Amino acid sequence: MKQLVTKLICTIFLVSLIQVTLGAEYQVRADEVASVLKKAQAGDRIVIQKGTYQDLELKWIGHGTEAAPIRIEAEEAGAVRIGGASTLRIAGEWIEISGLYFTDGYAPKGGVVEFRCGKEVANHCRLTNCAIDGYNPARRDVLYNYVALYGRHNRVDHCSLTRKLNLGLALYVILTEERSQQNFHRIDHNWFGPRPVYGSNGSETIRVGTSQQAYKSSNTMIEENLFDRCNGEVEVVSIKSCDNTVRNNGFWECEGVLALRHGDRNVASGNIFVGNGKRNTGGIRVVNAAHRIYDNRLYGLQGGRFFSALALMNAVPNSLPNRYCLVEDVQIERNLFVDCSNIEFGTGKDMERTLAPERILFSENQIFNSALQEPYLAIDRVEGFTFRDNEVALAGKVTQKGFRNVKAAYPKAPTYAELAAGCGASFLQPELLATEPCTFATKAIEVHDAASLLQAVDQAAAGSTIRLVGELFLIDRTIRVDKPLRIEAERVDGERPLVRFVGDRRENLLTIADGADLELAGICFSGQLEPGCSLPAAGVATAANMIEPYNLLIDDCEFVDFGESGMFAIKGGQATFAERVTIRRSLFRNLSGDAIHFAAERDDKGRYNADDMLIEDCAFFRILGLPINIYRGGSDESTAGPYVTIAGCNFEDCCNKERGSVIRAIGPQVMEIRNCNFSRSGRGGAAIRLDETTWEKISIHDCNLYEAGRILTMTNRVVTGPMTHHEPQYIDAERFDFRLKND
Repeated sequence: MKQLVTKLICTIFLVSLIQVTLGAEYQVRADEVASVLKKAQAGDRIVIQKGTYQDLELKWIGHGTEAAPIRIEAEEAGAVRIGGASTLRIAGEWIEISGLYFTDGYAPKGGVVEFRCGKEVANHCRLTNCAIDGYNPARRDVLYNYVALYGRHNRVDHCSLTRKLNLGLALYVILTEERSQQNFHRIDHNWFGPRPVYGSNGSETIRVGTSQQAYKSSNTMIEENLFDRCNGEVEVVSIKSCDNTVRNNGFWECEGVLALRHGDRNVASGNIFVGNGKRNTGGIRVVNAAHRIYDNRLYGLQGGRFFSALALMNAVPNSLPNRYCLVEDVQIERNLFVDCSNIEFGTGKDMERTLAPERILFSENQIFNSALQEPYLAIDRVEGFTFRDNEVALAGKVTQKGFRNVKAAYPKAPTYAELAAGCGASFLQPELLATEPCTFATKAIEVHDAASLLQAVDQAAAGSTIRLVGELFLIDRTIRVDKPLRIEAERVDGERPLVRFVGDRRENLLTIADGADLELAGICFSGQLEPGCSLPAAGVATAANMIEPYNLLIDDCEFVDFGESGMFAIKGGQATFAERVTIRRSLFRNLSGDAIHFAAERDDKGRYNADDMLIEDCAFFRILGLPINIYRGGSDESTAGPYVTIAGCNFEDCCNKERGSVIRAIGPQVMEIRNCNFSRSGRGGAAIRLDETTWEKISIHDCNLYEAGRILTMTNRVVTGPMTHHEPQYIDAERFDFRLKND
């Protein structure tokens, strides 16, 4: 009987415990969660009804326990869609949130999801199986983060954070207060999805701390995530604090690196980097002390300098924390490098960064590359390194102590599917999307007047080709392109069809808007004033507000008679970004403003407006402004562009005003000017004006300067080939054919 009573009491206790643990269940709308949390108890479950919710300022504060957290779940994962001007704030302890899908929206203030609400932070809280996808503002220079972690012992896992286009981070671990330091956060099994090159600093995927907390311990764990084409800037993961671990993550074709940027005693282990030979794909960059870097595998990385497969930085003597502190007491062991172009020691050596790394152990690493003669590139002395038991299989035999030549079959890199396994939200899984450029239709939509041209552009499907048939197109509003489109023209008696503006308010002749990939061929854009009408603002220019990068090709076009200094023929506006701009076989004449202007960023923080630029076989005649104006100000090293090629161009009677320039190229990281002719141009200033640094790769060769300004350079190392000084002979200058007779 006593045993029966004991069993009965135990049964009642267990049932009660289960009931307490399971708690109550609530079925609510997303905007009702906050009120339910005011009465919710540990172990309660709040289920959000599926649907689309707009413009919500969600503030969820709750208090669960380790044994009985409060769970806030979507009725169906991914079917609770939150958009518009919506944000989420989490505070309290032991709250688990799952299944939310933030999309088609933006954060009007602060980040999208923050682990704090007012003055209260979150501890022991979890965000799992959620997605934030393309949650961008109208302008790319608006700053906010997808997820901001405050407090301690929080976890973000199995989430998809993708398609971020604006300034700011996908995930930011914030250490500004003591209660958020030594946080032991865990960030695992997430898909950090594709992010294009942003074109400035501040575009990391993950950052842990800032230089102000460089010597504070964060103890954050970042593991088992997929970083998929996270190209925003050089630092994909930026560690700016102490005692963090980054392990077993996959980096797929990321144009950037895992940067141990500030702080000491960080660990990078078991990570896999796959570059597939793509430009600027990198591995691990090291600053500061006492790091351990081991068992990483790096394949096909082609970045150099800050984007190297492995880069140990030179330091600044007596450096402040936010510059470059000495790399010392670092262990680099058992890492595998296969077909990586650059392992670099002493990276960034210059007049300021003069201290080489000290007490570095480089041991049991394997370096396989049939194209290299040496295992690493020494930018500065390597007396501070100990090389021990490393294996190499290179093009040449290595005789240096600490390296052993071996014959080895090169290991294959893991596949995308292998790196992606187990990562991301269940409803938005990693996907290796094609990145091929748009192919335009060969069958064209023919238009014969301005009205049909404007209508065709508005209504055409993406990838269409529109052909102008006729001599004159008088448009009363801008041609707004917001999709992949090709607009071409048939010549009439050898002349390009003319597009002019007859509207009553200033607009661009053609405006590039979000969604555009644009090709223009065979068209003449005129800025001539029509009596009783407004002047156009510019020829081809970007919209005032853009978030998406675009591509632009201009072939065999003409830009003429733009009669005001602020009217530019082709203009990339502030806070806009082109992945590629190609301008070829085109004529620019009688312009008071700049012909090609990608110089709208003026804050000198390293921002710029186009990544790859090719200007070739173009002619510039009677240009009062700058024929070519490209600007990337400041000395920030977080990006690798712009990349500029100017080839086969002829400049006649251009920009002869005092302190003028024919080509003004401030800050391109890689630039080549070749086979160009400068005639009676830049006489009051410079034919070419540069402001290059020592690390920028600038080459000017095979150009002709006749009665032209000088080449203004900072380093005097940019002229790399022959230059001539003879009067050019054009095929027919009177008809604006400025091709050279001897070409």
